[in-house]
Amino acid sequence: MQHFTLFGVGIGPFNLSIAALARDIGELNAGFADAHSSMTWHPGLLLNDARMQTSPLKDMVTAVDPTNPLSFLSYLVSKRKIYAFMAAQMQTISRLEFADYLAWVASNIDNLMFDNPVEAIEFSDNKFVIHTNKGIFTSEHLCLGTGKRTHVPEFARPFVGEHCIHASTIGREDHDGKQRSYEGKTLAIIGGGQTGADVFLNLLQGQWGKPKKVIWISRRPNFQALDEGVFSDQYFTPNYGELFYGLDKEVKQREISQQKLTSDGITSVCLKDIYQHLYHETFIQGNVGKWVLQPHRTLTGLAKQGSGYCLTLVNGLTEKTEQCQVDELVFCTGYESSLPAYLGPIKDKLALDEKGDFQLNKAFRVKWNGPETNHIYAVNAGLNSHGILEPQLSLSAWRSATIINDLLGKSHFDLTQEVKLIDWGHKELQQETASSY
Repeated sequence: MQHFTLFGVGIGPFNLSIAALARDIGELNAGFADAHSSMTWHPGLLLNDARMQTSPLKDMVTAVDPTNPLSFLSYLVSKRKIYAFMAAQMQTISRLEFADYLAWVASNIDNLMFDNPVEAIEFSDNKFVIHTNKGIFTSEHLCLGTGKRTHVPEFARPFVGEHCIHASTIGREDHDGKQRSYEGKTLAIIGGGQTGADVFLNLLQGQWGKPKKVIWISRRPNFQALDEGVFSDQYFTPNYGELFYGLDKEVKQREISQQKLTSDGITSVCLKDIYQHLYHETFIQGNVGKWVLQPHRTLTGLAKQGSGYCLTLVNGLTEKTEQCQVDELVFCTGYESSLPAYLGPIKDKLALDEKGDFQLNKAFRVKWNGPETNHIYAVNAGLNSHGILEPQLSLSAWRSATIINDLLGKSHFDLTQEVKLIDWGHKELQQETASSY
């Protein structure tokens, strides 16, 4: 029964960042397990021309350990494309290239156990007991990084299947190895964020055949651009994160709502590509009505109609109910939190909030009623406590270093903050005690 100092459940980018930073720390014996057979990152969304929204320097390690051999720059050198990359003058990279970078990082870390789903976690004799399909492991500490589940409106869940899908599967082949086809179909895309835009653009480019008609539906007032301003980017800095954590709950919720487009808008490049495609199709090729954009609509009902579906929408401007018929649907409606089933044996020890989510301290440590010497950390679980920076890749290296420093009880990584360009004000953090986290 192998014992670890830290055991990470799930090997997404966030736990991979911890693994990369912890790789050469001799006093930190870490292990990580994942149900997938290899390093994957939203494989169903690796679409043509889909791009990242963050700089490639916001990789797994660079922000806190720039000489780490698992940086994006090291990846470029290893792949023999550093000069070609510099000549390309790209501020962001494709999701395909970032996924390849993640796979390269994983290939250089030897304590990642793929094809090894965690089935249950118990706590006994001052250690966590992790049951997997390849055996049992023990660990002093845990880091939970199994991500979130796909979100589809509750009334639509009974219809999810071959012709009504969540976008997370759109790029995957079917069981027969065939690519998806929307040739001659009337299709609805639900969701006006970046994923909806990526799916719409790929349809414009004929990625899945030539559809008869595509209706892009969003409850947002328009197809809104990502707020990429240099000052908006200050939300994704440790300085702002430090202040945000100490704010009152009501203030946090207000700020998260107001900052939505800094993390959940559509890149200007993508919007421009879509508009130019629509201009060409409409005014040059004369395909009027083939591509329909319907913002300010909320999907309120879904019913089967023949071999297709009838959608009920409420127009936010006219307040009138509208209906449309489609052959297939793609939900680009994001993800939601859920308590992993493997935590069942220790669920009663976790201090969950009124929504059933983890309560995290400043160092991303989960509040629980176990011994003070055993910590549970969680990544991509602190939107309400740490703000919009927490689910994003922008501060993944900083968060990983924060967790490792907390685990070691010392500043292994220098997280001294740089000079602030914006004075956010000062807020005293609530006193945290080891007995409560």
